[in-house]
Amino acid sequence: MKSIIEGENIISPSLRGKSFKVVDDTISWRNPLFNTFFNKARINPTAHKKDLLVDAFEYVCALVLLLLFSPIMIATAFAIRISSKGPILYKQVRVGQNGKNFEIIKFRTMIQNAESHTGITLSWDGDPRITKLGAFLRKSHLDELPQLINILKGEMSFIGPRPERPEFTNVYVKDIVNYRVRENVKPGITGLAQIACVYDATAMDKLKYDLLYILHKDSYLLNLMIAWYTAKKMFFLKNTAELV
Repeated sequence: MKSIIEGENIISPSLRGKSFKVVDDTISWRNPLFNTFFNKARINPTAHKKDLLVDAFEYVCALVLLLLFSPIMIATAFAIRISSKGPILYKQVRVGQNGKNFEIIKFRTMIQNAESHTGITLSWDGDPRITKLGAFLRKSHLDELPQLINILKGEMSFIGPRPERPEFTNVYVKDIVNYRVRENVKPGITGLAQIACVYDATAMDKLKYDLLYILHKDSYLLNLMIAWYTAKKMFFLKNTAELV
Protein backbone atom coordinates (compact mmCIF):
# COMPACT_ATOMS: atom_id res chain seq x y z
CA MET A 1 0.00 0.00 0.00
CA LYS A 2 1.35 3.43 -0.90
CA SER A 3 -0.03 6.91 -0.25
CA ILE A 4 0.43 10.07 -2.28
CA ILE A 5 1.61 11.94 0.81
CA GLU A 6 4.61 9.64 1.18
CA GLY A 7 6.29 10.31 -2.17
CA GLU A 8 9.55 12.23 -2.01
CA ASN A 9 8.86 14.28 -5.15
CA ILE A 10 5.18 14.24 -5.98
CA ILE A 11 5.52 16.71 -8.88
CA SER A 12 8.33 14.85 -10.61
CA PRO A 13 8.16 14.90 -14.46
CA SER A 14 8.73 11.13 -14.34
CA LEU A 15 5.10 10.71 -13.23
CA ARG A 16 3.71 12.31 -16.39
CA GLY A 17 1.22 10.11 -18.21
CA LYS A 18 0.80 7.60 -15.39
CA SER A 19 -2.33 6.64 -13.44
CA PHE A 20 -2.94 8.08 -9.99
CA LYS A 21 -2.60 4.55 -8.56
CA VAL A 22 1.12 4.84 -9.21
CA VAL A 23 1.32 7.34 -6.35
CA ASP A 24 -1.69 6.25 -4.27
CA ASP A 25 -3.56 2.97 -4.14
CA THR A 26 -5.31 3.69 -0.83
CA ILE A 27 -8.20 5.71 -2.26
CA SER A 28 -11.31 3.74 -3.19
CA TRP A 29 -13.87 5.85 -5.05
CA ARG A 30 -17.50 5.00 -4.27
CA ASN A 31 -18.68 7.50 -6.85
CA PRO A 32 -18.55 5.84 -10.30
CA LEU A 33 -17.86 9.14 -12.09
CA PHE A 34 -14.76 9.90 -10.03
CA ASN A 35 -13.71 6.25 -10.10
CA THR A 36 -13.82 6.24 -13.91
CA PHE A 37 -12.06 9.58 -14.20
CA PHE A 38 -9.11 8.71 -11.96
CA ASN A 39 -8.70 5.26 -13.51
CA LYS A 40 -8.52 6.75 -17.01
CA ALA A 41 -6.93 10.16 -16.40
CA ARG A 42 -3.19 10.52 -16.50
CA ILE A 43 -0.95 12.60 -14.26
CA ASN A 44 0.25 15.92 -15.63
CA PRO A 45 2.67 17.40 -13.04
CA THR A 46 3.15 20.76 -14.77
CA ALA A 47 4.62 23.84 -13.15
CA HIS A 48 1.20 25.52 -13.45
CA LYS A 49 2.59 28.78 -14.76
CA LYS A 50 0.48 31.90 -14.62
CA ASP A 51 -2.33 31.63 -17.17
CA LEU A 52 -3.67 35.09 -18.00
CA LEU A 53 -6.67 33.65 -19.86
CA VAL A 54 -7.73 31.52 -16.88
CA ASP A 55 -7.20 34.45 -14.51
CA ALA A 56 -9.34 36.70 -16.71
CA PHE A 57 -12.08 34.07 -16.94
CA GLU A 58 -12.16 33.62 -13.16
CA TYR A 59 -12.21 37.39 -12.66
CA VAL A 60 -15.24 37.78 -14.91
CA CYS A 61 -17.03 34.81 -13.30
CA ALA A 62 -16.36 36.18 -9.80
CA LEU A 63 -17.71 39.58 -10.79
CA VAL A 64 -20.85 38.07 -12.30
CA LEU A 65 -21.44 35.83 -9.27
CA LEU A 66 -21.01 38.78 -6.90
CA LEU A 67 -23.78 40.56 -8.76
CA LEU A 68 -26.01 37.48 -8.88
CA PHE A 69 -25.53 36.63 -5.20
CA SER A 70 -25.65 40.22 -3.95
CA PRO A 71 -29.27 39.90 -2.66
CA ILE A 72 -28.33 36.75 -0.70
CA MET A 73 -25.15 38.39 0.60
CA ILE A 74 -27.06 41.47 1.73
CA ALA A 75 -29.66 39.30 3.49
CA THR A 76 -26.88 37.26 5.13
CA ALA A 77 -25.12 40.41 6.32
CA PHE A 78 -28.38 41.71 7.82
CA ALA A 79 -29.04 38.37 9.57
CA ILE A 80 -25.54 38.35 11.10
CA ARG A 81 -25.94 41.92 12.28
CA ILE A 82 -29.20 41.29 14.16
CA SER A 83 -28.39 37.81 15.48
CA SER A 84 -25.07 38.33 17.28
CA LYS A 85 -22.59 40.97 18.34
CA GLY A 86 -19.53 41.58 16.25
CA PRO A 87 -18.53 42.48 12.69
CA ILE A 88 -20.36 41.07 9.68
CA LEU A 89 -17.20 40.06 7.84
CA TYR A 90 -14.31 38.09 9.27
CA LYS A 91 -10.78 38.44 7.95
CA GLN A 92 -8.00 36.01 8.72
CA VAL A 93 -4.43 35.59 7.47
CA ARG A 94 -3.94 32.51 5.30
CA VAL A 95 -1.07 31.08 3.26
CA GLY A 96 -1.53 31.49 -0.48
CA GLN A 97 0.34 30.55 -3.63
CA ASN A 98 4.13 30.42 -3.30
CA GLY A 99 3.79 30.80 0.47
CA LYS A 100 2.56 34.40 0.24
CA ASN A 101 0.19 35.39 3.05
CA PHE A 102 -3.10 37.13 2.35
CA GLU A 103 -6.32 37.96 4.20
CA ILE A 104 -9.22 35.65 3.46
CA ILE A 105 -12.68 37.23 3.70
CA LYS A 106 -15.68 35.33 5.09
CA PHE A 107 -18.99 36.04 6.74
CA ARG A 108 -18.50 35.77 10.50
CA THR A 109 -19.85 32.46 11.84
CA MET A 110 -18.45 32.52 15.37
CA ILE A 111 -19.01 34.62 18.43
CA GLN A 112 -16.95 37.79 18.64
CA ASN A 113 -13.33 37.25 19.76
CA ALA A 114 -13.83 33.48 19.58
CA GLU A 115 -10.16 32.69 20.24
CA SER A 116 -9.79 34.94 23.27
CA HIS A 117 -10.40 31.95 25.57
CA THR A 118 -9.31 29.01 23.42
CA GLY A 119 -6.27 30.52 21.76
CA ILE A 120 -5.38 29.70 18.15
CA THR A 121 -7.08 26.42 17.39
CA LEU A 122 -8.87 24.64 14.57
CA SER A 123 -12.64 24.54 14.65
CA TRP A 124 -14.27 21.16 15.22
CA ASP A 125 -17.62 19.49 14.71
CA GLY A 126 -19.92 20.83 17.43
CA ASP A 127 -17.65 23.80 18.21
CA PRO A 128 -19.63 25.88 20.78
CA ARG A 129 -18.06 29.09 19.48
CA ILE A 130 -20.10 28.80 16.29
CA THR A 131 -23.37 30.75 16.37
CA LYS A 132 -26.67 29.15 15.36
CA LEU A 133 -26.74 31.21 12.19
CA GLY A 134 -23.06 30.47 11.67
CA ALA A 135 -23.71 26.72 11.75
CA PHE A 136 -26.17 27.11 8.86
CA LEU A 137 -23.84 29.40 6.94
CA ARG A 138 -21.02 26.88 7.26
CA LYS A 139 -23.16 23.92 6.28
CA SER A 140 -24.53 25.76 3.24
CA HIS A 141 -21.11 27.34 2.54
CA LEU A 142 -22.76 30.75 2.24
CA ASP A 143 -20.06 32.05 4.59
CA GLU A 144 -17.57 31.55 1.74
CA LEU A 145 -19.28 33.96 -0.71
CA PRO A 146 -17.15 37.00 0.24
CA GLN A 147 -14.12 35.05 -1.02
CA LEU A 148 -15.26 36.05 -4.50
CA ILE A 149 -13.50 39.30 -3.56
CA ASN A 150 -10.30 37.33 -2.97
CA ILE A 151 -10.64 35.95 -6.51
CA LEU A 152 -11.04 39.47 -7.88
CA LYS A 153 -7.84 40.42 -6.06
CA GLY A 154 -6.00 37.49 -7.65
CA GLU A 155 -5.37 35.78 -4.30
CA MET A 156 -7.61 32.73 -4.82
CA SER A 157 -9.21 30.56 -7.48
CA PHE A 158 -12.60 28.92 -7.51
CA ILE A 159 -11.02 25.46 -7.15
CA GLY A 160 -7.82 24.51 -5.35
CA PRO A 161 -6.50 23.48 -1.94
CA ARG A 162 -8.15 25.40 0.88
CA PRO A 163 -5.70 27.98 2.28
CA GLU A 164 -4.42 27.21 5.77
CA ARG A 165 -3.42 29.55 8.56
CA PRO A 166 0.36 30.15 8.80
CA GLU A 167 0.38 29.02 12.43
CA PHE A 168 -0.77 25.56 11.39
CA THR A 169 1.17 25.47 8.12
CA ASN A 170 4.43 25.98 10.02
CA VAL A 171 3.64 22.84 12.03
CA TYR A 172 2.36 20.71 9.15
CA VAL A 173 5.39 21.30 6.89
CA LYS A 174 7.63 19.82 9.59
CA ASP A 175 5.54 16.69 10.09
CA ILE A 176 3.94 15.96 6.70
CA VAL A 177 5.91 15.18 3.54
CA ASN A 178 4.86 17.23 0.48
CA TYR A 179 2.71 19.67 2.45
CA ARG A 180 4.40 22.64 0.76
CA VAL A 181 3.29 21.32 -2.65
CA ARG A 182 -0.15 22.79 -1.89
CA GLU A 183 1.40 26.21 -2.35
CA ASN A 184 2.34 25.50 -5.99
CA VAL A 185 -1.14 26.58 -7.02
CA LYS A 186 -3.61 29.22 -5.91
CA PRO A 187 -5.85 28.19 -3.01
CA GLY A 188 -9.51 27.68 -3.82
CA ILE A 189 -12.95 28.40 -2.43
CA THR A 190 -13.64 24.71 -2.88
CA GLY A 191 -11.57 21.70 -3.82
CA LEU A 192 -11.41 17.93 -4.14
CA ALA A 193 -10.64 17.58 -0.42
CA GLN A 194 -13.70 19.67 0.48
CA ILE A 195 -16.13 17.36 -1.30
CA ALA A 196 -14.36 14.11 -0.37
CA CYS A 197 -13.52 14.69 3.30
CA VAL A 198 -15.59 15.42 6.38
CA TYR A 199 -15.33 18.93 7.85
CA ASP A 200 -12.90 18.06 10.63
CA ALA A 201 -10.72 15.65 8.64
CA THR A 202 -7.03 15.73 9.52
CA ALA A 203 -4.53 17.81 7.55
CA MET A 204 -2.97 14.58 6.29
CA ASP A 205 -6.30 13.23 5.02
CA LYS A 206 -7.07 16.48 3.20
CA LEU A 207 -3.56 16.70 1.75
CA LYS A 208 -4.03 13.37 -0.01
CA TYR A 209 -6.86 14.83 -2.10
CA ASP A 210 -5.19 18.22 -2.52
CA LEU A 211 -2.13 16.57 -4.07
CA LEU A 212 -4.29 14.36 -6.24
CA TYR A 213 -6.08 17.45 -7.53
CA ILE A 214 -2.81 19.28 -8.21
CA LEU A 215 -1.58 16.37 -10.36
CA HIS A 216 -4.75 16.66 -12.49
CA LYS A 217 -5.41 20.38 -12.07
CA ASP A 218 -5.47 21.16 -15.79
CA SER A 219 -8.37 18.78 -16.45
CA TYR A 220 -11.50 20.78 -17.34
CA LEU A 221 -13.59 17.69 -16.62
CA LEU A 222 -12.24 17.31 -13.08
CA ASN A 223 -12.80 20.99 -12.32
CA LEU A 224 -16.33 20.76 -13.67
CA MET A 225 -17.05 17.67 -11.53
CA ILE A 226 -15.73 19.38 -8.40
CA ALA A 227 -17.86 22.45 -9.11
CA TRP A 228 -20.96 20.30 -9.70
CA TYR A 229 -20.57 18.22 -6.55
CA THR A 230 -19.80 21.33 -4.50
CA ALA A 231 -23.09 22.81 -5.68
CA LYS A 232 -24.92 19.57 -4.77
CA LYS A 233 -23.27 19.53 -1.37
CA MET A 234 -24.37 23.13 -0.75
CA PHE A 235 -27.91 22.54 -1.96
CA PHE A 236 -28.49 19.38 0.09
CA LEU A 237 -26.50 20.67 3.11
CA LYS A 238 -24.35 17.53 3.24
CA ASN A 239 -21.04 17.15 5.04
CA THR A 240 -19.45 15.47 2.04
CA ALA A 241 -20.41 14.57 -1.53
CA GLU A 242 -19.99 10.85 -0.62
CA LEU A 243 -17.26 10.23 -3.18
CA VAL A 244 -15.18 7.75 -1.17
